[in-house]
Amino acid sequence: MTLHKMLLLLGLLSCIPPGVAADGLPAAEWAAREMRYIASQFPGRLAGAEREFAAAEYLHIQLSSMGYQTHTQAFDTEYNYVFANNVRQRRLLQSRNVIATKPGVSGQVIVIGAHFDTATTLHEVHEGVFGGEQLQGLDDNASGVGVMLALARELANAPVQHTLKFVAFGAKELGMKGSQAYLDSLPPAERSRTLLMVNLDSLLTGDALYFNAGKRTVAANPAAGAARDRALALAAALGIDARSNPGLHPDYPAGTGCCSDQESFDKAGIPVLAVEATNWSLGKGDGYMQTALPGVTGGSSWHRPDIDNLARLPQLLPGRLEQRARDSLRILLPFLLEASGARPAP
Repeated sequence: MTLHKMLLLLGLLSCIPPGVAADGLPAAEWAAREMRYIASQFPGRLAGAEREFAAAEYLHIQLSSMGYQTHTQAFDTEYNYVFANNVRQRRLLQSRNVIATKPGVSGQVIVIGAHFDTATTLHEVHEGVFGGEQLQGLDDNASGVGVMLALARELANAPVQHTLKFVAFGAKELGMKGSQAYLDSLPPAERSRTLLMVNLDSLLTGDALYFNAGKRTVAANPAAGAARDRALALAAALGIDARSNPGLHPDYPAGTGCCSDQESFDKAGIPVLAVEATNWSLGKGDGYMQTALPGVTGGSSWHRPDIDNLARLPQLLPGRLEQRARDSLRILLPFLLEASGARPAP
């Protein structure tokens, strides 16, 4: 670690709010606070950047403080930077995943994941507009990480039958490199024992929460959509507006999702539950248009420093952080208690 990186890390970690794991805050408020903290203290979490490293250390400390067996998985990756004159340069970097484990007794595993990196500037023409060091990434994806941390906090003492693994993925914005590195590191036996992967990504800007299954696993076996169906049933019982992809785009069959870390698991034949906030009925029907809200030009806040930040997004969506944290946790906490065997299904 360079001296500069060490000084940056020490400065950031000195700002960690006291009593983060045991301050008595309700889970939804705690999740919303984590969203704000990660966005404000670690903007520009580009894969391989110092802020990504510091954010990973913060997440490691948080999860360890809850009693989880926690370690960091570093991995090498790369991307192509395109200069204004169209010259391409291959850039090598190191990113990392943070993995926290709560052992069960069955030998089977459930993974709960959320990426913590923000979009990397890939093209000189887009410097300061598409991703980059100014991007706080409140929606994408401090929101998913905040809910993941709150779930870990609430489940830390649950008597689970199946092992729970909470994984904060790096380098998702470079093509889901962190989730693939995680899978590549697993022995074949552990892959085969992984029952389900739950992915949390971009839970704020979209008009509604969506719960989707994996395109490949459902095509091979419709039973792979059981987690999606159970989550939707829980949401309906709670009176929460939760939806699934209606299948308006030919590339994205009804009830399936795309374009985040769950895809790595879906390709590996592991059933997934993709949780996101968007609006699959807008635009091209591909889930990329999150909202028709007039203040969100183009209908999306993804990778936009001008919108995906603490100054603008809460102004456009008053109360949204707490609402989405609350709704997500009200659905996912009982879902995971059931799925992990800590609580029998009614």
